[in-house]
Amino acid sequence: MKARYKSIVDRFADSIRNGGLPAGTRLPTHRTLSAQEHISLATATRVYSELEAMGLVSGETGRGTFVREIALPYGHGIDQHAVATDVLDLNFNYPSLPGQGESLREALRQVAVSGDIESHLRYQPHAGRMTEGKFSPIILRIQNSSLKPTMW
Repeated sequence: MKARYKSIVDRFADSIRNGGLPAGTRLPTHRTLSAQEHISLATATRVYSELEAMGLVSGETGRGTFVREIALPYGHGIDQHAVATDVLDLNFNYPSLPGQGESLREALRQVAVSGDIESHLRYQPHAGRMTEGKFSPIILRIQNSSLKPTMW
């Protein structure tokens, strides 16, 4: 017999995969799910943890749990229209210019080989580390001096 929480996970997963819950949909809070399904708060948390491990939802502290986009073709990120050709839109964090995907792969390979990967797995300060922040403008200038970051 399947655990009750697994049935709830399966129901949510089916609904997400079939489009019943489209990307961006905010799911009920843990407490609301707990009350609706007559399960404990810990079990509701476990349901969302399972869905997150499956890559179907994303939990954001203080905001809620949201359905993730699962139907994107390989190599595409969030549907985004270019603001202008001379503007670098920093609102989205995914490779959007030709060649950036390969540059990211190479950078990740270098980090993995450097032996310092553990430091990248720990939580970092919200504003980043001071040593890294001072290099961002330099890197942007080197990559393409004609791009200007947008303000959000």
